[in-house]
Amino acid sequence: MTYSFVDIETTGTSARHDRVIEIGILRVENDKMVKKYNQLINPETHVSSFITQITGITPEDLEDAPTFEIVKDEVYELLHGSIFVAHNVRFDHGFLKNEFKRYDMNLAMKQLCTVKLSRTLFPQHRHHNLDAIIERFNIKCENRHRAYDDAHATWQFFRKVSKLFPRDQLDQMLEKQIKRPSVPTRINARLIDRLPEGPGVYKFYGEEGMPLYIGKSKNMRKRVLSHFSADHRYEKDMNISRQLKNIETISTAGELGALLKESVLIKKEKPLYNRALRRKNMLTLLLQAQTYQGFNTIRIENRSQIFADDLENLVGVCTSKKIARELLKERISNHNLCEKIMGIEKSSGPCFEYKLTKCRGACINKESALRYNIRFIEAFGKDKIKPWPFDGAVTIREHDSVEHLTDIFHINKWCLITSDNDPLIFDYDAYKILVRYLQKHKVGSHFSITEKIPDTIEE
Repeated sequence: MTYSFVDIETTGTSARHDRVIEIGILRVENDKMVKKYNQLINPETHVSSFITQITGITPEDLEDAPTFEIVKDEVYELLHGSIFVAHNVRFDHGFLKNEFKRYDMNLAMKQLCTVKLSRTLFPQHRHHNLDAIIERFNIKCENRHRAYDDAHATWQFFRKVSKLFPRDQLDQMLEKQIKRPSVPTRINARLIDRLPEGPGVYKFYGEEGMPLYIGKSKNMRKRVLSHFSADHRYEKDMNISRQLKNIETISTAGELGALLKESVLIKKEKPLYNRALRRKNMLTLLLQAQTYQGFNTIRIENRSQIFADDLENLVGVCTSKKIARELLKERISNHNLCEKIMGIEKSSGPCFEYKLTKCRGACINKESALRYNIRFIEAFGKDKIKPWPFDGAVTIREHDSVEHLTDIFHINKWCLITSDNDPLIFDYDAYKILVRYLQKHKVGSHFSITEKIPDTIEE
């Protein structure tokens, strides 16, 4: 095995906008270091005092250093034919990939992340950053946060791990982490190499642009490649691989944006293999109503859209009237409700279920509306749309501090606001996404909520 242990220092955390200021590489072949590289890089941009404080690298140190354009061929040749190893490999590989991309060069290497390796091999430890590993394994690192020294510390960790675990066991773990799934024959490898490693939505297309599948992930590259794993455990993935001709991606600032974007695109494009989230043009709604005697009942309606004003009485959304009636009968049976009051039976006199002692006589005024309605609430209360937890419309901002992306969502009564004049349209899938997201996440650095929206919404 040939490995390149790599570390870089940069002007910031965004691979798109910031630049490399130092590169350290150790090329290791058959467990022996055969080449080393330690080079400052002139980023041709400002270096903040914060970066200088961390690394000790000053703007003056970089004035006479070569630019990346000058060293790119040497670095590329040094990395060629090896496995790219780094502590948090996404960061280092991502930066170098973007540096090469500026000169129309493509860096596409098998990668090994020593953070993930440490977590796999030493799950009993809580921390796996380089400082923790240096201390845990008594690794010598004279100049922490300098590229060559950190790359050398990463190599020392790898060497110590190689001695602690049986070769066969370690090789198996390394192979699992390094393994690059096979790619469908009709897909250009460059398309795979350019897949983003951040959150977002990916779209698979077949012949003549036919939508095959739309998915979302926190790491689009990893998720897309998982569809093409060699074992083909799932028939759907095998069929997609056979038909796939193109892949498109949409980056988002985080999980919420990816979930909402996926839901919207699936309904719009109706991909062949997204059966779960595909919706028919007509939906069947279960709406709470009341008889003139005061008994709660259900009104079944077919609608092409659900409006915000419907939410107070909405207790269910089905894909057909048949499914709605089956659900209704199940709840009636389980909670001793009356089929006649619920609109299932149209006979005069007591309902058939009363004769079987299942209905308690609401249909012939032998049970009060109060008692009946308590059971009705037990039957359908859990299905009601949750109350909107804010006084009015809110703006949710989701942030990605690494890529400097922000997604903005204007929402009122669980409905996404797309423009000033459009009515509030309720989407049941978006509602479930928002409820789960707000329950799971607390307001913090990655997203914020403002209980007001701008006077004008940009479409």
